[in-house]
Amino acid sequence: MNKEKILGYVEVFALVWVLVAACLWLMPQMRAFACGAMSMATVLLAVGRFMQTPFYQKYSPRDPKELTLRRLYHQRVFGIVGLILAAVFMWMPVGFYADVYFGPTSWLIPFVFFVVVEVYSTFRISAVEKG
Repeated sequence: MNKEKILGYVEVFALVWVLVAACLWLMPQMRAFACGAMSMATVLLAVGRFMQTPFYQKYSPRDPKELTLRRLYHQRVFGIVGLILAAVFMWMPVGFYADVYFGPTSWLIPFVFFVVVEVYSTFRISAVEKG
C-alpha cells in the first residue's frame, strides 16, 4: 500500500470521525467527549490532508486543469480553518468575548462553512480530474 492511499484512508476516517463528533454533541451528557473527539479528528484530518502529494506536483504549470485545482485546493484549506474554528468554539464556555456573544451552538457556523466547502470542492476536484 502506498503513502497516498493510506493518507486517503486517514482523511476519510477523520471526516467520518468529525461527523460522529458533531452528532455526539447533540446529546448533553456527551458534549465534553464530543469536544475532544472533534479536536482530535480535526488534527487527524489536517495531518492527513496536508501530507498528501500537492496538486502542483501532479500537474504541470501549463496544464489547463492546474489553475482550477489550485483554486479548489486553496478553498479546502479555508475549509480546514473553518473546522479548526468550530473545534475551538466547541470548547469555549457560553458568554461574551470582545463584546460578541458566543452561545452553545456558535460552533455550527464555521462547521457549516467547512461542510459546504468540503462537499463543493470534493465534487469539483473529482470532476476536473476526470475530464
